[in-house]
Amino acid sequence: MTSFKDKLDKELGEAPRFTQQLQERILHNVVQQDKQPRRWQYPAIIIGAVVTLLFLIVIGPWKQVDTSKRATFVELAQHEVKQFTSTYNWEEDTFKAGRAGWILGQQVYKKDSETKLIANTIQKAVVSKKDNDYYAFRDIWVEFDNGQVVQLKIFRNDEQLAFSDRHTNIFYKVEDDDIASAFIAFMVKDKKDIGFGEMFAFFIIAFLLVWLIEKAIRKKFSIPKEPKYINTGHQRTTYIAKFIQGGTLILYNIYGWFLYTAAICAFLVVFMMSAIVIDYYYGRKEKRHYVTIGSFIVLVLLIIVFIIYFI
Repeated sequence: MTSFKDKLDKELGEAPRFTQQLQERILHNVVQQDKQPRRWQYPAIIIGAVVTLLFLIVIGPWKQVDTSKRATFVELAQHEVKQFTSTYNWEEDTFKAGRAGWILGQQVYKKDSETKLIANTIQKAVVSKKDNDYYAFRDIWVEFDNGQVVQLKIFRNDEQLAFSDRHTNIFYKVEDDDIASAFIAFMVKDKKDIGFGEMFAFFIIAFLLVWLIEKAIRKKFSIPKEPKYINTGHQRTTYIAKFIQGGTLILYNIYGWFLYTAAICAFLVVFMMSAIVIDYYYGRKEKRHYVTIGSFIVLVLLIIVFIIYFI
């Protein structure tokens, strides 16, 4: 075996198979491949998704009004009320009630006793001149059995009741004092108050739950907490996404979009999905996106609990 090896070495020579020049060239190519910039498509998709959210908010369904389904008291007084929603609003120049499921913080009424009460109240309303003694009390969105809807601004003056049709701006007074008193008593009794203590406890529990889930996921998959950013690209993309999200929150506050369920859900989904994509693209080797996915799941569950319990 040794003689065969010696013979083979003489034929092949003792020089290394890879020359020094070839080794340097291979090493140079490996270094160049490592220095290739990451693809820009993922950050572009993230930023584009957030910008698309802003565009959808501006032209969203809450801005569109179907004028064919609007009607006045005269047209709808004889129809049966299918359902109506109501919310407190002391401002005369705003309207905060809408279709069930679209607006947060409002009550939905579908029972026969409830729909008959609002129907009788509407039928007893007559056109009148607005009295300065009346003050805004509630906003009501009413849907009738024929599919038509009407937006009513409710006003009070002690035990007297009045309406303003948002479509026609015609002012109506309810002449039947008994019906007016019954309707006011029903609205006041059905008020759903959310205490500060309940809200504070809910957010504390939510914060602790998210913190525990994040800690458990990091321990389970050995995900490091530091460094916060993998590289400069990770940091830059995160800052751009946060900047756009901050601008979105400012628009929400200016235009009152926090009332709309669709707007809030769309923002939260895009916010969390963009975070998941960023963490996956830059930190998938460390499984950083597992933490974001876990937080997203907890957030969805908390939103469901909040809607069920508080709304």
